[in-house]
Parts: sequence; C-alpha cells; structure tokens
Amino acid sequence: MKDQPEVAWLKIDKWILNTNFDAQNPQGEMSHDFSQVFVNMDGQSLGMYELPAKIPVIGEGVHEFVLLPGIINNGISATKKRYPFVETFTSNIELIKNDTVSITPTTKYYSSINFLIEDFESPSMQLEVSTESNATLGRNNDPEFLKWGNNYGEVILMDSSNLLSMITTFNTVLPKLGSEVYLEFDYLNTNSMLTSVISFGNGNYYEDPYILINPQDENEAVWKHVYLDLKEIVSYRQTTPINEASFQFVLDEDLNSSFFYIDNIKLVYP
Repeated sequence: MKDQPEVAWLKIDKWILNTNFDAQNPQGEMSHDFSQVFVNMDGQSLGMYELPAKIPVIGEGVHEFVLLPGIINNGISATKKRYPFVETFTSNIELIKNDTVSITPTTKYYSSINFLIEDFESPSMQLEVSTESNATLGRNNDPEFLKWGNNYGEVILMDSSNLLSMITTFNTVLPKLGSEVYLEFDYLNTNSMLTSVISFGNGNYYEDPYILINPQDENEAVWKHVYLDLKEIVSYRQTTPINEASFQFVLDEDLNSSFFYIDNIKLVYP
C-alpha cells in the first residue's frame, strides 16, 4: 500500500459580497447565497466545493489561488454553477504541510452589471397584482422578520379560495442571444409560489411557468436567497422585447393559512 502524500489544508467558510462603489447602477442590498467555491491553484483547477469546506492541497510554499463564487442554480441542489456577475478572488497563499490556512474570500459585482430592483422601500411598487386576485400584496416591517431596509413584501393566504398573481413592471428590454439573466429574491415562507416569465410585445404574449418555490416548515422557516436562471427563456422569446417575472400563490393543500414574505427582487443582467 502506497503512503498517502502529506497535504496542506485550505479552509474556506463563506463568501462576503461587498458593495462595488464604482458601480454604474444601484445594486440594492448585498444579499446572496454563494454556497459554492471553484478553486484554482497556479492556473490548475482543484474542483468545486460546497461551503464551508476544508480542502486538501498537495504542495507547500506560496501559490496563487483564484477562487470563483458558485451558486445552486434554480434552487436545484444538484445543479451548481459559477455565478457570472461578480469578480474572482485572487490571493497568494503560503501552504504548510499538515497545517491549515483559513481564508474568507470577498467579491463584488462587476461595475457594469444592470439591476432591476423591487425592495419594497419606495412608496409605489414595481409590481402589478392581477384583477382576478383575491388575496393582497402588502408590506410589513415586523422586527422579528425584517432583515433588510425598512420593509419586506407580504402575501397572506387565509382560505383555500385565496389566490394572488403579480408581475413585475420594470418594462425594460432584457438582453437575449444567450446573455445571462437572473431573477433573484429573498424569501421566508410557509406556502409555495410558482414563478413564471411573461414575455410580450410586437403583438405577441407568452407565459412560461418556471420554478416552483417549495414551502418551509413554520417552526423552521428562515430567509433564503434563490437564483433563477432565465437565460434560455428570455433568449427563446426573442420576438418579444419585454420580459417580466411573475409570481403566483394559492393556499397549499392541508393548510388553513400561510404566508410568503419576499424581499430584494432583482433582475440581474450584463
């Protein structure tokens, strides 16, 4: 049996997302869930790891490490991907065999990234509730749940006949032809929610149901951040200039009442 090589250890607990003060556009809150890290040493890939991670590295002395933030794409844990809108982290790190080096990588959005944001802070919302809805979209600032700013969005469902459908009203042309486009938001919920993409213009209208956000147990519910990859849908609907995000709620079975809190809705694109 061959002897196992001695290794150095690289310990990475989490990513920190900083504000880019050179950004050309408002970035909103720095909420994120960079739960993965792609690791390169001296130009060679060491793989992707879920955070927190303790990574064995063969080598010693000073080496150049380049770390890239990764996400769970579309809320599907088996689908992990490099997040395309933020900078890499580069550092020269001294490795010592049988010893551990701990680092906390930082990143920030590229300065040219575009954001369309609804954070429930302005007097008017860039969300339109459909006429057939009989539940309401409100704001709340309950300190037990408030995490960013002064308000979060709130949908309360009290009856099996309750439904609510709402759509963003950013009215902005998103890039197509395979450009990266993400819908992101933070949520804390006991009810599910169906996301869709509404595409319209030039006499056409399309509704593409997309990802169902699952409910959380009321006793264990926490704020989560989700990344929904809209590239394929937006590029496929290339004859319609406008693409908006839609959110639909109906009371889940076996529940007498439920809620869905939402904040920091963003469409992010180059």
